[in-house]
Amino acid sequence: MVRRKIRVLETIRQGQIGGGETHLLDLVEHLDKSEFEPVVLSFTDGPMIDRLQQLDIPVHIIPTTCPFDLTKWATVKAFIEQQRVDLVHAHGTRACSNVFWASHRLHRPLVYTIHGWSFHDDQNPIVRTIRTKGEQVLTQRTDVNISVSASNQATGYSRLSNFQSVVINNGINLQKFDPSRSFSNLRSELGISPESIVVSFVARFTHQKQPITLLNAFAQAVKENPQLHLLMVGDGDQRADVDALVSQLACQDRITLTSFRQDVPAVLAATDIYVLPSLWEGLSIALLEAMSMGKAIIATRTDGTKEVISHQKNGFLIALDNLEADLTSALVTLSRNAQQRQKLGNEARQTIATGFDAATMTNNVAAIYRQLVR
Repeated sequence: MVRRKIRVLETIRQGQIGGGETHLLDLVEHLDKSEFEPVVLSFTDGPMIDRLQQLDIPVHIIPTTCPFDLTKWATVKAFIEQQRVDLVHAHGTRACSNVFWASHRLHRPLVYTIHGWSFHDDQNPIVRTIRTKGEQVLTQRTDVNISVSASNQATGYSRLSNFQSVVINNGINLQKFDPSRSFSNLRSELGISPESIVVSFVARFTHQKQPITLLNAFAQAVKENPQLHLLMVGDGDQRADVDALVSQLACQDRITLTSFRQDVPAVLAATDIYVLPSLWEGLSIALLEAMSMGKAIIATRTDGTKEVISHQKNGFLIALDNLEADLTSALVTLSRNAQQRQKLGNEARQTIATGFDAATMTNNVAAIYRQLVR
């Protein structure tokens, strides 16, 4: 008798392209389709939807931008029934908060990948308490919690009662993010001089990612090295603030802004220094992609980042307590030393090649699926 494929619902909060969304795309692309039948549920539209359709992965939208949106829970339950789902995999807090009730009522196993905790030390204490309690509720109502880094797991142990998880590091497509490939000339397209030292920021323009701090640090660094050029790729709730600040800076001709692009490998190929000044991260997909492309990295000493970056070995790690000044200093230092950039980039590429590929990540996740369904 032919065994029916395991029908897995992969669900995520939005259709925009970010770390969690890229993770989901790599996961469904690498799942063995002879054994698994993935279906995707997003709670907003966006370019991820188009990419899934290109992959012939069924994708559906139940619109909401609210966590714990009780008005959508019955709709989600009906959807899971209609799709004959065997197992639900929620990526991120908001997605999990809107599927856990339906999963429980329908007795479907629930996997929760914690791409980054919704609570953070810099939040208002009331907000932080509410979000911590929310994560407590979610992590106790899942069958398996997946932490994307050991630091991500350790935070859960320290903040949540009876928390348990398995660590499965994020992985990326090493063939796609391979510096030996040929890429379009993005510098020529964007009007960036071949002689410029390009600093790239590929992320959502949000408080977490600190684009304003980066702009201020770059404005100081470019005074020390006029060859620097900043390429910022993304969108988000701070985009208007970014645009306004750039228009006020004397170095605005050394800054290029563009919305999210699908050709991220080409963006990274045009890059000399990749910067990720986040206040927190689980394990950044964008960071792994830049490392895989052999780029010199400047990143903050946050959860998963400090697990993959060793200071001055395969990148620069900077502290959060003096972020702008330290970021300026690192930019100036690396921009003046091409040999050091090359060395750091080579080490970064090797780090990713030996343990952060999407195929390994997918195999580890698939093993959990099998345990829960069969």
